[in-house]
Amino acid sequence: MAEAVVLKAEDICKSFGSLEVLKGITLEARNHDVISILGSSGSGKSTFLRCLNMLDPPTSGKVSVHGEEIVVKNGHPADMRQVERARQRLGMVFQQFNLWTHRTAIENVMEGPIHVLKQPKAEVKERAEALLVRVGLAERMNMYPSQLSGGQQQRVAIARALCMEPDAILFDEPTSALDPELVGEVLRVMQSLAAEGRTMIVVTHEMSFARDVSTEVVFMHKGKIAEQGPPKEMFGSPKTEVFQKFIADVR
Repeated sequence: MAEAVVLKAEDICKSFGSLEVLKGITLEARNHDVISILGSSGSGKSTFLRCLNMLDPPTSGKVSVHGEEIVVKNGHPADMRQVERARQRLGMVFQQFNLWTHRTAIENVMEGPIHVLKQPKAEVKERAEALLVRVGLAERMNMYPSQLSGGQQQRVAIARALCMEPDAILFDEPTSALDPELVGEVLRVMQSLAAEGRTMIVVTHEMSFARDVSTEVVFMHKGKIAEQGPPKEMFGSPKTEVFQKFIADVR
């Protein structure tokens, strides 16, 4: 039996003024999918991710979360309550961590469930502590972001996304702002989430993650999907010249 569709994007287009960044992207994520989105800088990967959770609403096209289409009119969501529901079901991990600098690691993780989901503080604290242990930060729960390395901050950000108990997590180049020696610790956490069966859509430059962890790889080029398929096929016998060149350039 096919897994349930968590997130569906249909013919997503996005323009900023006269600049057309996305030119009709269609993608579907089902339960337990790990979809890696690859592409050169400027191909529209991050913009597409931001369209999915309405940080940048699409100019045209449809985004549905668990079958509920988010209605967009004149470039703006028609009902922000719909957007809030969608964002509760779609965790987001950014390049730049976006942690509250005046809150400790555990306070950052607890913020959303308490203030957005209105969950009891004691219950959230217990879950937040378990998640920080889960991402290897048991000893750093009460430290502030300025006291943590970039890799540790990104792991706090992952715990924060998980604490909202989302159906899927969107990762926007989660390792690109990190020093090379810190990339591995974040990728290991992401790999373990994939092994747990988490649904993930990951914009990334990490070819090993895309090849070894993904269930599906999407290659974007100039605002369109140029090639898509299982990682073994994509990396073993790329069908398009542009993807062949991309793989050769990043190796």
